[in-house]
Amino acid sequence: MAKLFLLKPDFTDKNRDANAKYFCPENALIIGIINYYPKLKDLLEIEYIDFERPRSKLVKLVGEENQGCPNFVLSKTEIDDNTDVSYFGSFEQNLFVNDPLLIAKYLSEKYKIGIAH
Repeated sequence: MAKLFLLKPDFTDKNRDANAKYFCPENALIIGIINYYPKLKDLLEIEYIDFERPRSKLVKLVGEENQGCPNFVLSKTEIDDNTDVSYFGSFEQNLFVNDPLLIAKYLSEKYKIGIAH
């Protein structure tokens, strides 16, 4: 099953104002898509992770240099010949994409939800 990693909301950033709570706009965009299309909750493994790095579970799947969120991860064995993954990165046995608009593109193509307009 495809995995979607999102940052937990209201995270803190010790490199900024330690008393402020933050959210990531790119993650919020993907959460919005999931809320528009609740069927995605059953089709994806969605995991909310902490802001602080290293994000060890994600690093194991996509490598340390690719641990940005949101991050959509597929096993190479899950891809059929008709699926366009030309815009995905590759790490060991996984493919990944961490650009929110490209994640939306894949979700539209694979799960037949609306296309960004």
